[in-house]
Amino acid sequence: MHAQRVVSRSVLAMRYGVQVGMRRRHAQALCPDLEIAAFEPNRDRRAFNTIVRAVSEIVPLIEVSEPGVIVFAARGPSRYFGGDEPMAKKVMQILQTSIVADSQFGIGVADSRLAAHIAARISAETKTAFLVEPDQTRLWLAPQTVRVLSEFANVSRETISLLERLGLNTLQDVCKLGESVLAGRFGELGVELHRLARGDEQHPLAAIAPPPAHLCLRVFEEPINDQQTLLNNIKVMAGEFSEYFSQQGAVCVRVIIKFESESGDRLERLWYRPQGLTATTILESAKWQIESWLVNESIHIQITQVQLIADEVRTDTARQLKLWGGVTQTDETATQAINRLTELLGSSSVQRVKWQGGRDLQDNYQLVAASQIQASNLAPEILMSATTQQSKWRGSLPTPSPSVVYSDLVVVQVTDKDKNLLRVSARHELSAEPAYLLINKTCCKIISWAGPWPVEEKWWDITRSRRLVRLQVVVEKILPDGSSQIQALLVALEHGEWSIAAIYG
Repeated sequence: MHAQRVVSRSVLAMRYGVQVGMRRRHAQALCPDLEIAAFEPNRDRRAFNTIVRAVSEIVPLIEVSEPGVIVFAARGPSRYFGGDEPMAKKVMQILQTSIVADSQFGIGVADSRLAAHIAARISAETKTAFLVEPDQTRLWLAPQTVRVLSEFANVSRETISLLERLGLNTLQDVCKLGESVLAGRFGELGVELHRLARGDEQHPLAAIAPPPAHLCLRVFEEPINDQQTLLNNIKVMAGEFSEYFSQQGAVCVRVIIKFESESGDRLERLWYRPQGLTATTILESAKWQIESWLVNESIHIQITQVQLIADEVRTDTARQLKLWGGVTQTDETATQAINRLTELLGSSSVQRVKWQGGRDLQDNYQLVAASQIQASNLAPEILMSATTQQSKWRGSLPTPSPSVVYSDLVVVQVTDKDKNLLRVSARHELSAEPAYLLINKTCCKIISWAGPWPVEEKWWDITRSRRLVRLQVVVEKILPDGSSQIQALLVALEHGEWSIAAIYG
């Protein structure tokens, strides 16, 4: 799970109906025994490096777009092993000996990237390699549901939902509608949808002259064995590399990163991003590639040469800019500072707050790596979270939100006018009106209150069920000098114990 949505699921979870992009509550409703793992890209990369090295032994150039997915051109390996089927069996044998027992994986062979991804998913269910006949990709894709575009082609769930409401439930329906009709309704996205549905690649190639050698090649006079120094050089290269294609009105979607050591060893890997490789993504890819190389070496590698090779370039589609606002110099400066701190301290050292939803104040937001999100998106996202998304959670507190939320609750006592501890019935009714709040033997008078706001979660699971009641109170505290202090608090009753959960103002 990431941001309360499914980003990856097993074959068994898929049989229960769990889909990528589905909300956590919906997924747990389909499968109550679902085991949920935290979203940790660095952990997945380290675990997947074993698979990458195993496949690299028989395939000279592989593409790793994300942890868990390897793509490579099958023509060369297929000729070497005597056909697509023997090649797929050879890869499957290597994977079976290099991964953990009972792990799920699939191998798909097809004429397009989308078809190969779907075939690999089917292979994971059948535990045998799945091959789509050559020149039959369009016919084979026709009965597939349009939801595969969201899972394997980075098409937004909102677009898929709109297609289904329009009655376009399969890729064949999308093809029958016509490219011009889709372009008139969705613009450039409509052309892309039709291209994917008929089995073509996601983006057309662009005829752009390769960048000059000084932009994509670095030869070091003294071999480099410090990883941070090497990444700093790659960062400069990646910025110049991306800027060149930007000036030409194009983006590089596939790049080969090549390293050469002093001993003559070479490491090449192909990287792909359908939306285009930016300087940040090239740097992250290079970092992953270096780490996977160093893990397999007992000594430090002396790097003498780094090269970036543009393997696939497409035209950069235009986008409508905002009438006002947008990225400012302050945003760019903040992004550069975040990237610099991330390089020095690690990808998870600089974090920012991201809204994820929930009824509990401590679960509404989570800390995520700041390098994953552009600084320019920070303010709009938090504003949207506080206004629109938060109101969708039934049982959440009404606005305004508290200014301070305690991670460790402060135990207090809420009593009535007779100093009896306040109770809440099964129907969420107070035993009496709250009158006093006792904090560390200090008695504060409650002059106003609102609530109670009940929360009952996971009542179907005894081990995870939770029941609590929240109460908003305004208290008056007498200071030693005789003056009074007014403060608004949020107190909660759980397991028969009152505590301060947050402070307003």
